[in-house]
Amino acid sequence: MRSTLIRQNLPSSISPISIRSVQNNLAKAQTEISSGRWSDVGYKLAEQTGMVLNVRAQIALIDTFESTNALVIGRTDITQNVVSALVDEAQILFDASVAARSTQTGPEVVESIARDGLGTIISNLNTAIQGVHIFGGINADTPPMEDYFGIPSPASKNAVDAAFLAEFGFTQSDPAVASITPAAMESFIDNAFSDLFDAPAWATNWSSATDETLKTKISFSEYTQTTQTVNESAIRKLAMAYTMVADLGLSNQNDGAFGVIMDKAIDLTGQSIGELNVLKGNIGVGQQRVEVASDRLVAQRDVFEGLVADRENVDAYEVATRVSLLTNQLEASYTLTARLQQLSLVKFI
Repeated sequence: MRSTLIRQNLPSSISPISIRSVQNNLAKAQTEISSGRWSDVGYKLAEQTGMVLNVRAQIALIDTFESTNALVIGRTDITQNVVSALVDEAQILFDASVAARSTQTGPEVVESIARDGLGTIISNLNTAIQGVHIFGGINADTPPMEDYFGIPSPASKNAVDAAFLAEFGFTQSDPAVASITPAAMESFIDNAFSDLFDAPAWATNWSSATDETLKTKISFSEYTQTTQTVNESAIRKLAMAYTMVADLGLSNQNDGAFGVIMDKAIDLTGQSIGELNVLKGNIGVGQQRVEVASDRLVAQRDVFEGLVADRENVDAYEVATRVSLLTNQLEASYTLTARLQQLSLVKFI
C-alpha cells in the first residue's frame, strides 16, 4: 500500500524522459553561450531563415571581392612601377639624344645606351605577377614581347633588317651606311620604318598582346581594368625611338643622317613621356576606384553582419540565466533520484 503511494507521488523531475529533456536543453544553452548564436538557427528564425542565408551569401561574396581587390591593388602598384620605369628609360634616351645632337655624346655611346635600354624596356613589359603578364591585354599568360637582340633573331629584328635592306640595298653594319643622305633617312623613318610600329605590322612582328585588356569585378556592380597592353601608342613610340638609335647603323652614319635620327628620337621620346604619364594617371584612377569600392564593401559588410547578428545572436544574459536554471534543475533531479534509490521498502513495513 505505502509502496504504491511512493510510486504515485514520485516527482516528474526524476522521469528519465524529463532528465534527458533538461540535459538536451542545457547542452543547447551551453552551445549558445559559447558560440553566441542560437543552437537551432533555422527553428528560431522560421520564415526569416531564407533572408538570413541570403545575407550570409552576400557577406561571403564581399569577402571574395576584398581578396580579389587586394590582388588587383598589388597588380596595379607593380604596373605603376613598370610605367614609371618606362618613363625613366624614355628620359634617359631623350637626354642622351639631346646630348648627342649637341655633340656632347658620341654616336657609339648613345647607340650603346639604346641597345641596353631596349632590352630593359622589353624585360619590364614582360613583367608577370602570379603568372599574369600585366602588359599582355587579355592574352595574359604569354610574354607580350621577345628580346629584340635575342638569338635566334625574333620577328621584330628580322622585320627591321628586311626593311632597311629593301630601302637602301645594304645592311646596317655595312660601311655604305655613311652614304645615306639626311633626306633618305628621314623618308625611311617616316614611312617604311614607322610602319613597323603601327598596325598590322606591330602585332605581326612585335606584340603578342591584345588591344583588349582584362577587367575584374571589384564590387557588386563595378569592374576595373587590371591589365595593360604593349599596343599602347606610348609604348610603340618608345620602342621605335630606341630601335632607331640602337639598330639603324648609328655609329656609321654621316652627320646629317645622324642628326635626323637624333631629332626623331628626341621627338618620339618626348611624346612617349607625355603619353606614359597620362597612362600612369589612368592607372591611378583605377587604383582609387578599387580602394573606394573596398571601403564601400567594408561598410556594406558591417550592415549585413548587423542584420545577421540581430536575428542569429542570442542574449548572453538570458542564456546564462537559462543555463543556471537548467543546471540547478538537473542537479535537483539527480539528488532526488539518488535519495529515492536509497529508500528501502523495509523502512515502510
